[in-house]
Amino acid sequence: MGATIRRAAICGFCVALLGSVLVGFAQPARAAATLTPIRQIGGSGHAALYGWGAATMPDGSVVIGDYWNYRIQHYAKNGNLLGTVVPRNSSIPHAAPYGIGVDPVTGDIYFGDVDSGATVDKYSATGTPLLQFGGQGTGANKFRYPRGVAVASDRTVFVSDARGNAVSAHNPNGTELYSYSGSQSPNPRGIAVDASDRVFVADSQLRKVQVFNKNLQYQYGFGNDRLGGDLRGVAIDQANGWVYVADAGSSRIYKYTLSGTFLLSFGANGSGNGQFSGGPRDLTVDGDGNVWVGDMPNFRAQKFSPGGTFLMAVPSPPEPPPDGGFTEPRDVAVDGAGNTFVADTHNWRMQKFDASGQFTLAWGSRGGGNSQFNYQKGVMVDRNNGSVYVCDTDSGKVKKFTNSGVFVWAASGPKCWGGAVAPNGDVYVADTQGGKVVVLSANSGAQIRQVAGRGSGNGKVSMPTDVAIDSDGSIWVADKSRNDVQHLSSTGAYLGKLSGQGLNQTWGVAVYDGHVFVASSGSNQIKIWTTSGAFVTSYGSGGSTLGRFQGPKGLDVSDDGHLYVVEHGGERVQELRITGT
Repeated sequence: MGATIRRAAICGFCVALLGSVLVGFAQPARAAATLTPIRQIGGSGHAALYGWGAATMPDGSVVIGDYWNYRIQHYAKNGNLLGTVVPRNSSIPHAAPYGIGVDPVTGDIYFGDVDSGATVDKYSATGTPLLQFGGQGTGANKFRYPRGVAVASDRTVFVSDARGNAVSAHNPNGTELYSYSGSQSPNPRGIAVDASDRVFVADSQLRKVQVFNKNLQYQYGFGNDRLGGDLRGVAIDQANGWVYVADAGSSRIYKYTLSGTFLLSFGANGSGNGQFSGGPRDLTVDGDGNVWVGDMPNFRAQKFSPGGTFLMAVPSPPEPPPDGGFTEPRDVAVDGAGNTFVADTHNWRMQKFDASGQFTLAWGSRGGGNSQFNYQKGVMVDRNNGSVYVCDTDSGKVKKFTNSGVFVWAASGPKCWGGAVAPNGDVYVADTQGGKVVVLSANSGAQIRQVAGRGSGNGKVSMPTDVAIDSDGSIWVADKSRNDVQHLSSTGAYLGKLSGQGLNQTWGVAVYDGHVFVASSGSNQIKIWTTSGAFVTSYGSGGSTLGRFQGPKGLDVSDDGHLYVVEHGGERVQELRITGT
């Protein structure tokens, strides 16, 4: 989204005249801004496997949730890929598969579809879509975040609703039978069933495993003397009576007896064999008693012996995303030399392209280190010195890098999605989750001032997504929740706003030569206004050819009048020439 934008100032009389003329029929040349597609930079580029959810089929083989490929892969016990059992596109629409459960009788596959309607989706063992149940809400047969699924020997389906603070039981048709909620399950995540159909729930807030009987009556708990606060999975070796718990907080797998006696632990943070980047994801026990663990940021799943010895990984070696390839990118910025920087959000890295659009550099991986990212959604560039600022969103940090990706500093606080750098070097960020716009020091990241705070009135923001800086020092703030763009002074005084005209899911904003360009992500368009508030046109529509968009998000404009648009769904950057200004 924003880098510093420079243009010639417009006199007040000209702006007033422009606004009045636009109300009538004649439109002066300045209002006739058009966009002409030039080229595509980068393109779709995914890893072979983003290993997350895990479950075991009746024959002892394993299914692994391929998170950002939106599918579920089937592996033999020896690691051979048997195929895709849940494809990306299906008659039952779904997003990334989360926790997975398998019917031990039929092999039917259930998974939590947390990002696409808060449902549980069911497929046959051969990949035929069967049903979808639940939906966003509270109460019977509703979920807020159906994180985990497990299926008992009588085919009862148990679901852990991490944000609904509930565990529920359903029949194979999805009808809720009974549920439990309350202080005993404040954040249930991983879920598994033992040979006696007792339900084991890994609760991250309580930092332990809770055990319920088949009727969801609490029995006992264990592990709070060792387990951390990010319990992503639990699996049971039914033949031997062992419980395995994935603890992302310590990047380890813990092994217990069914009664809760600690036996051993294994794993560490990292990318080597037996290590997990950012902690292990979900896990399962195959037909030979070996433990499979999703290791999403390392683009693999790993297999261990019951004693914790690393046995193998799939795929081997891992197949990371290619250079120049994106997985659902969110933002783009251009420096003074024409280099393009892209927040490759779901690959947890930044990428740099030269002025000809060729890939030159990538840096970052999943994690909390200085040069690591946790779903970074914004990037800004200082065109005076080339410094790059990244909104490391889910880590709640803004990070500064040199133009070649060398870490400089990190400032904690803003969970921003975008921003801009002023000519004096001040960094304006849209603290999306904090509901405010703040200015940070380029030297240290310290907050200088707050420009706008949360609220519904003029000059207030709700879910700000981006900031653009005009030549007179005023700013334009895009707000996804309000579905508008507000014009504020550098200190936050309300000057006006842009709204309506089919604006849907306001995301990125850029300003150039008397015009404001806004990414209307929901309508797959770029909306254009004059800086005096007159609507000019809607450009584009849904599609994959140049000049069409699939989920446009971040915007930036180069000094020579080229608009750069990053597409979340299209997974590319388009460069378009601005004319008629």
